[in-house]
Amino acid sequence: MLLTKHENETFLNQTVYISGQAFVRCTFIACTLVLRETVYHLEGCTFERCNWHVDWVLMWGSPESIREIKALVSLIETAQQQQLPADQLNPVGATPVTPYGQTVK
Repeated sequence: MLLTKHENETFLNQTVYISGQAFVRCTFIACTLVLRETVYHLEGCTFERCNWHVDWVLMWGSPESIREIKALVSLIETAQQQQLPADQLNPVGATPVTPYGQTVK
């Protein structure tokens, strides 16, 4: 499948359909990102205050389906953590945790 490529573009307050497209070093600000089950590519992109609409069938017994959705959730978690002010990331007296809720020692 050929993907429509977007490189070094900024998307602001838009609904952007991620499916069937490749985004390289793009910036998304206050967008609604729509992802349906098809091929897509995100590389070096940044996300600020974006909402995600994900329509995805996770096939029973398909480790690949689970890996793909976990990778997407990890991408979203990382983007959100990068946007939080330092005091929210590690408030005074708080125990640091990983994105998966594990305590950092």
